[in-house]
Amino acid sequence: MKNPLKNIILILLFTGLSFNETIAQDEAPKSNPIISIKYFVAANQLPYLEVNTQTKTGRKLDPLPNIPIKLYFGEEIEENFMGSTKTGQFGKGKIYLPEVFKAKWDSLDELVFTTVSDSLEISGEVVVKKAALFIDTLNDDGLRFVKAILKEKQGINWVPVGEVDMKLRIKRLTGNLSIGEDETYTSDTSGYAIAEFKRDTIPGDEKGNIILLARVEDNDTYGNLEVAIPVNWGKATTIQNGFWHRSLWATGDRAPIWLLLLALGLIIGIWGTIFYLIFQMIKIKKLNI
Repeated sequence: MKNPLKNIILILLFTGLSFNETIAQDEAPKSNPIISIKYFVAANQLPYLEVNTQTKTGRKLDPLPNIPIKLYFGEEIEENFMGSTKTGQFGKGKIYLPEVFKAKWDSLDELVFTTVSDSLEISGEVVVKKAALFIDTLNDDGLRFVKAILKEKQGINWVPVGEVDMKLRIKRLTGNLSIGEDETYTSDTSGYAIAEFKRDTIPGDEKGNIILLARVEDNDTYGNLEVAIPVNWGKATTIQNGFWHRSLWATGDRAPIWLLLLALGLIIGIWGTIFYLIFQMIKIKKLNI
């Protein structure tokens, strides 16, 4: 006869495990898709929109690639349709404002863009104020300064904006350098952000030209703006072209002499050894006769 106490213990054990599994499933974080938009303007030309699709699980965000996205300039109606894009490997897609919307973009003070994902059944929206960014230089008592100003469109007027963080940079191939000691500069009440140029020895092109940049990044009101100007503030640099010189990375007819002699010596040594062995085999064969 089976022990009833043992059976009761087994029943309670399995019931507890099932209950814990149910609680764990209920408490497991749910995955929610998210879509966001960023607004970019370069050189005060027509903007482009960057769409980012992600999935949020708890506090973790992961990209959602290959998601078709529709973009609208304003509300989601046919005449506002800008075009479609598909997010890439990192969940990002880009689309430029079509030329047909330029007149509308020029006339508005506030811009609204809507993005829709039919596959995820979600939408997103970004609202930004129309603004333009300008950059210039200033010389004062032998010191050189870079100044940038952000102006907001208000009707037919462009009004300077204060208390805006800007980045003033020197464009480089591998990463842009700050003009001064600070990473960001805040515009004053007149709308200007000014920094002293302290990179006197920075290399430029053959004429000493460098590119100065001003940026407003991820601003909640104005989005992302960038403008650039060339200035003759760098150190003139002459690029030495060693392509036609003898080197290890040159073409075959420009290889170093020592490398050619080494290769030729190896070839002669190998083929000489082969011919010597053949000659010896012939002599051995004659001796056997």
